[in-house]
Amino acid sequence: MDRLAAFLALPGIAVALQAAASLLAVLLVFWLVRALNLGSDVRITDEAEARALAEQARCGFDPVEVALDRARIGALLRNAAGEVMLIRRHGARFAARVLTSHAGVRLDRGFLTLSTTDPHFGSITLDLGDQAQVWAASLRRLGGRA
Repeated sequence: MDRLAAFLALPGIAVALQAAASLLAVLLVFWLVRALNLGSDVRITDEAEARALAEQARCGFDPVEVALDRARIGALLRNAAGEVMLIRRHGARFAARVLTSHAGVRLDRGFLTLSTTDPHFGSITLDLGDQAQVWAASLRRLGGRA
């Protein structure tokens, strides 16, 4: 025991042990973040994934038309009944809402900004390119009130 106390009393040993413990803690947190897939850059890979996300959000929502954001962070989907679902990235996952009004829709060239009545969902600007104007015009059919 005296040897251990004498070893720990050497200059720099305590600092080295603290540095090693800190490094071990950082590596543990890094491993935990990777294991939980936190902080990843999630994107909608294609229309098939957007359709699957819509089905997860609302069972039976079968899109007949899909518009993906160029950055793949969101999508607009329309089913045969004319309902429009907005999917957007929310952290490392995706959230979806069915749009009930065109009141929160704003068109700026190829960009379509959409907001819902849900304050937790927020608004999103989708880069739809040439499709933005077509979708903005079609969203007017949803009505003006939320």
